Amino acid sequence: MFAQRAPWINRIALLIVALTAALILADRFGISPITRPVANLLYTWALLLSAFTLLLGVANVLWVHMERIQQGSAEWPLSLLLVVAFVLVLVAGLATPGGVTSPLLEWTFDALIAPGQATLFALTGFFVVAAAYRYLRLTRPGGVWILAGALLTLLVQTPISQQTLPDLFVGFADWLLLGPVMAAMRGALLGGALAALFAGIRLFARQGR
Repeated sequence: MFAQRAPWINRIALLIVALTAALILADRFGISPITRPVANLLYTWALLLSAFTLLLGVANVLWVHMERIQQGSAEWPLSLLLVVAFVLVLVAGLATPGGVTSPLLEWTFDALIAPGQATLFALTGFFVVAAAYRYLRLTRPGGVWILAGALLTLLVQTPISQQTLPDLFVGFADWLLLGPVMAAMRGALLGGALAALFAGIRLFARQGR
């Protein structure tokens, strides 16, 4: 209804998006040095918006978990643990002179957050194997190669493999990660970014009509 009442707003938004994309592309390709200050200003605005979005996300998470605690819903002790941990870390960061570089927060990261991340990474292999068993049809020609590549990537990333596996095997796996895998990933990211850009432009253009 908003688009039907004021289509010129959507056209202005589409024009702003197009000009911003043109300026960033011109800066990336080095077409003109004049675009560098404008691009830096746009990057600064993007960082500010990202920080504001992060604060909104934190507030939303706290609001959702506070509602779960008040309503006594399922697994509310986990919500209480999350809120208490957030408050403690926030107070520790604001109260200590060093802020995020204070010894207390560094100990929190090294003793609590880093082991949790390592645990989740260790469980990734089991999730990949379970997902491959359920969703990858190994009878197909490419199913076995996909599973082998995923397991090889996870195996090489573990610290023990760097010490026990032969150097030739580790070098070949690193070449796969830096060569074909990285090329395919960048192609997928570029294609996804272009698809999202064209989908946004199409959405704005449709609403403008």
